[in-house]
Amino acid sequence: MAVDESKPMGLYIHIPFCGRKCDYCDFVSYSMDYKAQQLYLDALFTEIDMVKRNFYDRTFDSIFIGGGTPSIVYEGYIASLARKIYSSFHFLDKTEFTIEVNPSSFTKEKYFEYVQAGVNRISVGVQCLDEKLLREHGRIQSMENIDETFKLLKNSEFPNVNSDVMIGLPGQTKSSVMQTINYLMKQNVKHISTYTLQIEKHTMLYSKLKKGKISPVKDEDMVDIYNKINKTLTKAGYCRYEVSNYAKPGFECKHNLKYWDDESSYLGLGVAAHSYIDGYRYYNTKRLDTYIDAMNEGKSAVYSKEYVSNEEHRIERIMLSLRTQKGLDLDKFKKDFNEDILRTRAEAIKKMTELGMIEIKDNYLKIKDDYFAVSNSIIVELI
Repeated sequence: MAVDESKPMGLYIHIPFCGRKCDYCDFVSYSMDYKAQQLYLDALFTEIDMVKRNFYDRTFDSIFIGGGTPSIVYEGYIASLARKIYSSFHFLDKTEFTIEVNPSSFTKEKYFEYVQAGVNRISVGVQCLDEKLLREHGRIQSMENIDETFKLLKNSEFPNVNSDVMIGLPGQTKSSVMQTINYLMKQNVKHISTYTLQIEKHTMLYSKLKKGKISPVKDEDMVDIYNKINKTLTKAGYCRYEVSNYAKPGFECKHNLKYWDDESSYLGLGVAAHSYIDGYRYYNTKRLDTYIDAMNEGKSAVYSKEYVSNEEHRIERIMLSLRTQKGLDLDKFKKDFNEDILRTRAEAIKKMTELGMIEIKDNYLKIKDDYFAVSNSIIVELI
C-alpha cells in the first residue's frame, strides 16, 4: 500500500506530569509519581496500538511532546516512547521532533537521551528571569537552572532551540521582560515564543485576583511591551511569523504551523490531547484515571468528536490566517468559501485600513506589525 506524502500530519503527545502546578497554569497536569508515570506510558503504548491502523497510509513530518513537564519523567521514558512512535507511524526524513523542557528538570543524562531518541528541537520554558516573581507565582526554577540548561544546549546536537517567555505576569515590568529577551538572544536561541498571560478560572492566580491580592498588567503597558519586543527581535534578525512567535529564517516551528493552517491535520495522543483530522475534531478525556482505565479496557480515550461546519471553517480561516505575518489569502478564501471578504466586510476593512491597522499587499489581507498586540479586536471586526 502506497503512503501518501502530499499532506503530512503532525503528531502531538501529552505528558501530564509536573513537579508543581504554577499558579497561572490551566493546562491538564498532575503531580509527579513514578508508578503513575509507568501506568501512563503503558496506556500511551496501548493508545498508539489502537489508532495506528487508521494511519497506515499517512505520513507525519512533526512530533511534539508537550505537557505538563515532559522533562520531569524518569530517564529512559522518552527514549521508549520515541521507539514506539517510530515503529508505529510513517515519518518523512526531515521530521521535526520537539520536546518541552523545564530548566529545573533538564539534566545532562536527559540531554543525551533526547539526542539518541531523535529529538532535534528543544523548547525551554524560561518564562521570566526574575526569580522572585517566579516564586510568587509558583514556578520551580532558578537562574542557575536556566544557565545550566543553556550551557548544555550551547553548540549542541539540537539545531533549533526555542524559549517560551511569559508576558503580563502581575508585578512584571517592561525592563524585566526585555532582560529575558536580551538574555535569550545572547544564548543564540533560534526561536522565541512570547505568550500573553491569560488569567483562567480554576487557577491559583485567578483566586488571587478575585481576592484583590494581585493586579493585572494594564492593556496599554502590554501593547508597549509587545512593540518593544517586536522592534528588538526584528532588529536582531528574527521574523515574527505568527502573533506570538519569532524565529530566525528557516527555524519556524513546523508543528505549530499546522495549528494555524486550518487545512493541516494532526493527531493528539494522551490525556487531554486534541486531534484535527480531515475536518473532524477529537478530544481525549482530561482525567488521568479515566484515560488509563479506558486503555486498560481497550476503549477509546475520545470523549467528544465534532465536525467543523463550513461557517466554523470560514471563521477559523480568518482568525488563524490573521494571526500570521503572511495574512489571509484573499483569492483562496474566495475560492474556498465563495465569499469576497473585501465586499462583505468592506466597511470594517475601510475603517481599519484608514487607521493604519491592516493592509492589503499581494492580495493578502494582513494586520500591520504595530497592531499585532490588539489582533483579537481586529479579527472580531472581520469575522
